[in-house]
Amino acid sequence: DGSAFSTTQNPSHIYANPGNYNATLIVNNSFGCADTITKLVKVYYNPTAGFSFTDVCLHDTTHFINTSSVDVNSAIASYLWVFGDGSATSNLISPSHYYSSSSTFTVTLVATTTNNCSDVANNAVKVFDPPMPAFTFSNVCLFDTAIFINTSINPASGTISSCIWNFGNGSAPVTLSPPFAALEFLYSTPGNYPVTLIVQSSNLGCADTLLDTITVYNLPTANFGFSNVCLNQPITFNDSSHINSDTISAWSWNFGDSSPLNALQDPSHIYLSSGANTVSLVVTSNHGCKDSAFKNSIVHPLPTVQFSKNNVCDGNSASFIDLSGITATDTIQSQTWDFGDGSSFSNIQNPSHLYPSAGYYATQLLVVSKFGCVDSLAKTTIVNPNPVVNYTAPVKAGCETFCVNFQDSSFILTGNNVQWSWNFGDGSSSNTSQDLFHCYLTDSVSSPQFFTPVLTVTSDSGCVGFRSKNNYVTVYPNPQAGFKVQPSPVSIITPVVSITDLSTGTNFWYWNFGDNDTTSKHHPPSHTYPDTGSYTITLITSNVYGCFDTAYQAIIVTPDFEFYIPNSFSPNDDGINDGFLGKGVFIKEYMMTIFDRWGNLIFYSDDINKSWNGKANQGNEIAQADVYVYVIELTDFQKNTHTYRGTVNLIR
Repeated sequence: DGSAFSTTQNPSHIYANPGNYNATLIVNNSFGCADTITKLVKVYYNPTAGFSFTDVCLHDTTHFINTSSVDVNSAIASYLWVFGDGSATSNLISPSHYYSSSSTFTVTLVATTTNNCSDVANNAVKVFDPPMPAFTFSNVCLFDTAIFINTSINPASGTISSCIWNFGNGSAPVTLSPPFAALEFLYSTPGNYPVTLIVQSSNLGCADTLLDTITVYNLPTANFGFSNVCLNQPITFNDSSHINSDTISAWSWNFGDSSPLNALQDPSHIYLSSGANTVSLVVTSNHGCKDSAFKNSIVHPLPTVQFSKNNVCDGNSASFIDLSGITATDTIQSQTWDFGDGSSFSNIQNPSHLYPSAGYYATQLLVVSKFGCVDSLAKTTIVNPNPVVNYTAPVKAGCETFCVNFQDSSFILTGNNVQWSWNFGDGSSSNTSQDLFHCYLTDSVSSPQFFTPVLTVTSDSGCVGFRSKNNYVTVYPNPQAGFKVQPSPVSIITPVVSITDLSTGTNFWYWNFGDNDTTSKHHPPSHTYPDTGSYTITLITSNVYGCFDTAYQAIIVTPDFEFYIPNSFSPNDDGINDGFLGKGVFIKEYMMTIFDRWGNLIFYSDDINKSWNGKANQGNEIAQADVYVYVIELTDFQKNTHTYRGTVNLIR
């Protein structure tokens, strides 16, 4: 073939082109001898293996198109296909193959000619997996939006490129591209709807489909009835709600007055105040579908019953005033009074009534509005008894000033007497106490005087009774004791007084002169007092009624001031004249000072009972016999001051 030679004994050689070639072998020995042999070598044409295909989606069949070729002088005798997934091979010219999983597979084609020449072609075949469709949703009630949440999973190779939704109600499919949000859809009629989701991948649009069914439940129709009432009466609410196909499983009532919700089907409710209230009913089906109904209920107000009355005393008529009212939306139609005494009634708005006796009576007022709403009020009317008045006095006659012990003996059937007003018949009165003393005076000195007391008693309910007793108290006149004393005061030097009687209306006299001396004479003699001091002369007189009077007068017998000073003393401890001091009577303050003849102070005392003992220098030295100077200053009982200066002889 024009290529280089080979000196190898058994060579191999590759011919570059097919054809017939004369191969020559020249053999030489060691002697240079040679021999040549030539043989014809035929080199056949090789085939060109090849094939075409398209990548597919999982579950689709891959079709292979054989494009192998060979020179016209040769022919391909067989093909061998290896699909790369471990499955059986194929000898078809252009086979089809179904892959059971997604991946990239190496497909090999071996083409062999009739001369047993072969060629191999390899290609990578891709089988793409589709996305995994998935979505979630909840069944809904009619007119509620259904929400579909796409939870599809991307394929192993590639991503989801689009989603196609079909909601099963005849509407056009909805195609969405990523990113995928929750999809809302509103069904117009209840029923079961097939929902289809087709997801496609970014590789060849490989797709998968998921079908599920959504149920759109029917709605209940809420409704109810009731009748308006008066306050404090229950309103009964009657449910008339209904639903097609399903059932109503729950009721929720809101009575519009902030009370707790009520779950009964046909509840009753009592409103705490009158007026209009918006009542709502929410009914729920067995699938949780709801509907609401709203209506206004009216609670008519009750009359506000009130009246005033006055408790009275027995024998007086009680007056009643209707004070009832009602809100402006209503009016009061009628009033009925029951006076509580068994037989008396009235339809007058503001009546009066006389009760037969004292006691407690339940008076009731019943009021009716124009809507027939009724209310009533009962109050106790008290007819109070009057006090039964009486009083006593243990002693009703006596001398002036005559104090009478008035003792109330009044009583009352019920309640308590709380106030006593006394008129004593002498122009004076008292409202202070139940039992008291009152002292009477008389303007006569010879005749008794008579008085008529009146007691008025008031109970705790204000009822009044009184009692008068004519000439119940007798007051006898007192004598009037009196006398005159001369002179007054008197001195102890001449302590004699004379007494003149000035008494009137008297037939007995008793004198006490204050010094244990007494007499019963009408005109006592002059009286001499034994000592200084204060004496009270007492005169006791009496008259024919046994009444007494007493007169008093104080007599003072005054003292006279006296003071004496000796001129010598002998302090020799013989018990006679051993000290020097002045002596006197009626002295209040005293001070004595002793000086020697040169004016030196040798003794001082402010105690009238302390004498000079004849010592000097604060008692440390004995004073010599000599003449000493004294100064004595004193104050008498009338606070007059006296000063005495002189000399005293100290004798040893």
